[in-house]
Amino acid sequence: MTEPVAFTQLREQRLLAVIRASDSGAALAAARAVARGGIPMVEITFTVPDAARVIAELARDSALTVGAGTVLTAAQASAALVAGARFIVAPNLSDEVANVVRDSGAMYCPGAFTSGEIVAARVAGAHVVKVYPVGVVGGPAYIKVVREPLPRIPMLAAGGTSLDNVGAFLEAGCVGVGLGGALADPALAVAGRFDEIASRAAAFVRKVADWRTP
Repeated sequence: MTEPVAFTQLREQRLLAVIRASDSGAALAAARAVARGGIPMVEITFTVPDAARVIAELARDSALTVGAGTVLTAAQASAALVAGARFIVAPNLSDEVANVVRDSGAMYCPGAFTSGEIVAARVAGAHVVKVYPVGVVGGPAYIKVVREPLPRIPMLAAGGTSLDNVGAFLEAGCVGVGLGGALADPALAVAGRFDEIASRAAAFVRKVADWRTP
């Protein structure tokens, strides 16, 4: 399986920022804030109004690696790829989405939880499987157990991840961690507190640096 550029970057950087916001302007500002804090991989979810337009706007910045999240349909996947998305993330495995992404050159990261679901996602063409919502159900201990029979399937921890558990998920063997409300909390975006979002991003980057330090 050819490795997309976004997957190479995820393995190097370890962090993926998930952007949810009530309007497109707030999503743009939140994405730029996490980038200022040191996290250049940003996922714009399709819960954001005009998500494809936001992706297209951010994709013009060569310093960012922009993707789409909560991609539930083939139409959404196609729109995201046309807009310049370098990766596609979903909370589930969808054959129709997989068919669109498989030969696009973008990283495909569908959601799964059980070992059977994780294997099915890999067979469908996932480069990395989003184990979701492992931050609130199972935690790093679950990752350790499920990776025992599946050590060669790259996994991304998502759903309930935080500054307190990001290091533990990496230690458990995850290739990366998706960061939602603990990073770009939509309430912060609504309040215009983008400096706080940037500060949170910097804290996560430091946490990964600490984890890497022997």
